[in-house]
Amino acid sequence: MTVPKPHPARHGLVRRPDPAVGAVRRARGSAEETAQVLLASAQQVFGQKGYVRTTVQDIIEGTGLSRGAFYRYFGSTDEIFVAMVTRVVDELIVSSREHSGRTLRERVFGGNLRYLQIFARHRGVMRALFEAAYVNPQIAAIQARMRSAYLRRLRDHLVRQLALGRCQPLDPDAATLALGMMVEGAAQAWVVMGLEPFEQALDLERLCTQVTEIWCRSVYLAPDRPIPEPAAPAASDRQRLLAGEVAPQEDGP
Repeated sequence: MTVPKPHPARHGLVRRPDPAVGAVRRARGSAEETAQVLLASAQQVFGQKGYVRTTVQDIIEGTGLSRGAFYRYFGSTDEIFVAMVTRVVDELIVSSREHSGRTLRERVFGGNLRYLQIFARHRGVMRALFEAAYVNPQIAAIQARMRSAYLRRLRDHLVRQLALGRCQPLDPDAATLALGMMVEGAAQAWVVMGLEPFEQALDLERLCTQVTEIWCRSVYLAPDRPIPEPAAPAASDRQRLLAGEVAPQEDGP
């Protein structure tokens, strides 16, 4: 009796899912979700209780997670605080690189508004950050990174505008410190600390408008003049730009 040969599958080999791979993916997703739950809880608790008074028990309260689960992801309240605040600082740094608007005034207003909005959105975290920077050198270094990234971009902007003849005579280093601390001070005093010393309450746009007005009057010659479109780079510059050797020039602070 002749045994018939099996026919090959019409569509090639059928690959069955590897259960081990699926388990790894589920575990990875679950781990990421657990870490996010802990970070979200930490953001709320640190915002309410501050840096010094927050405990691990405070963070896991209401999450359904155990202390053991917390310590699988974070070694201490300091470690989860650093992870949490680093995300907010990175958001501020990315925001400082954005610029939009037809005039210098519009671009300064947009940059100041984004900065104030991030402070407002993360009011509790920023309050805890300023508290923690006094007692923890690692967190003080994170705050310094946030501040220095903002000030470097502001100084580069002022130097560029001076070279283009768009500025009042000024010392870019001193002007950078004065302008930067004006914006940060306004954000910290009003947005973070809730300072309302006058009869009429401030709102975010009103504060941003006045900060921008002081900035523009003290720095620019014609803040409402439309900014010329940048010239297209030459072929050699374009190649270097694609290679990352030349940074594109921006007019926004």
